[in-house]
Amino acid sequence: MSMGRRTFFGSVSALAAPQESAGTERELKTELLQAIEGIPLVNTHAHIIPEGDRTSSRIDFFTLAGHYAINDLISAGLSGGDLAVVRNPDAPQARRWQAFEPFWQSARLTGYGQALRIAIEDIYGIDRISGSTLPEINRRIEAANRPGLYEEILIRRSNIAYSVLDDYWNAAPVRPDSKFFVSARKFDRFVTPQSSADVHKLEALTDVSITGLAGLKRAMETSFEQSLGIGMVTVKSTLAYNREIHYAEVPERDAEASLQSLLRGNRTLPAGFRSRVERPFRPLEDHMFHHLMGLAAANGVPVQIHTGLHAGNGNFIENSKPTHLTNLFFLFPQVQFDLFHMSYPYTGEASAIAKVFPNVHIDLCWAHIISPSAARRALHEMLDTVPSNKIFGYGGDYRYPELSYAHAKIARRNVAQVLAEKLSEGSCSEEEALQLGRKLLHDNPDALFGKNRG
Repeated sequence: MSMGRRTFFGSVSALAAPQESAGTERELKTELLQAIEGIPLVNTHAHIIPEGDRTSSRIDFFTLAGHYAINDLISAGLSGGDLAVVRNPDAPQARRWQAFEPFWQSARLTGYGQALRIAIEDIYGIDRISGSTLPEINRRIEAANRPGLYEEILIRRSNIAYSVLDDYWNAAPVRPDSKFFVSARKFDRFVTPQSSADVHKLEALTDVSITGLAGLKRAMETSFEQSLGIGMVTVKSTLAYNREIHYAEVPERDAEASLQSLLRGNRTLPAGFRSRVERPFRPLEDHMFHHLMGLAAANGVPVQIHTGLHAGNGNFIENSKPTHLTNLFFLFPQVQFDLFHMSYPYTGEASAIAKVFPNVHIDLCWAHIISPSAARRALHEMLDTVPSNKIFGYGGDYRYPELSYAHAKIARRNVAQVLAEKLSEGSCSEEEALQLGRKLLHDNPDALFGKNRG
């Protein structure tokens, strides 16, 4: 790394002259990118499935396209029978492509489309996705789907030190492969049970009887202790998909009454999209979320919260505004909060919050594939607004390592471009630019998640 820095500094000294130009800025970006590529990434947010599950599954191009890229095709109009064909692994390959291709032409330039194209070109060596190249793409994906794939892609190609894994497929805590992952655990099921059947599942999960609020809290505490036992480094919440993320202070008696109503089953639950705005047991939910924050505070565990854009197609974006969380930042000053996804499109709000609350960090996980250009703009603003030790620069947010690699490539490129522009405009020195790159991509998140790493 020291040699890379000497090379970079030598180049920059000649470049940072009064006759700076667009060409000079491109050269600065190139030099910075070379140095930034040597930084081992802390991936703040991943859904990467266990390697054994991956290598024992049928994986093809449409599998990779099925995480995120497919949602842009749906937005472009892919629906009905054509969507069902694309998602059917037993359908003829040519028929799947025929249904996919018209909408791919409209989605290939989005951030999701860019990531998919990068993955296919860089990992599988095919620079054009088409009906004629699809058979060879699938042949190469199948040939590579062997043990050792994760070390090749996540470590050797991506230079990822470790990923914070949201293993949403595991109800009970399971220790992930420490070579690649540390654990983020969700407790949303304890916050938002909607029926007595949900409560019975929590009883089975924790072996705790739940007849009232005290039992529900004990069940959450049991799961929390189990999660600490497998090395949990952070709590994760994705309740923004289900409801507005303002959690009011609710007395125990009101939460208890709400839980008893749930157990009696005397409320008709809202259906479909209405469930995201009509919350019949909201007093219970709010109270239990505060209980979860208290557990995080008592155990010194940070909390990651989904804010901003929702994955998939269709939701109430205003439910996930980061300003809804403000009372929590006051009430739990000892908890370090990690606000996800640059809170897009509420990036300004997130920057303002992170600026004024010492316990709030802002995270660009998912951001560089939501929109590479929006992520660059947001990072520019964050560096002007927020102390630089509170910004996390990369989180892949993918199930498949090929796409985590592609996202990492876009993220490094974005960070290099923003820092080159900061350097070119005189906002920082060349040494500060390199320090910022390392802080954003490694040191800042490692300070939060690495200290509890087993």
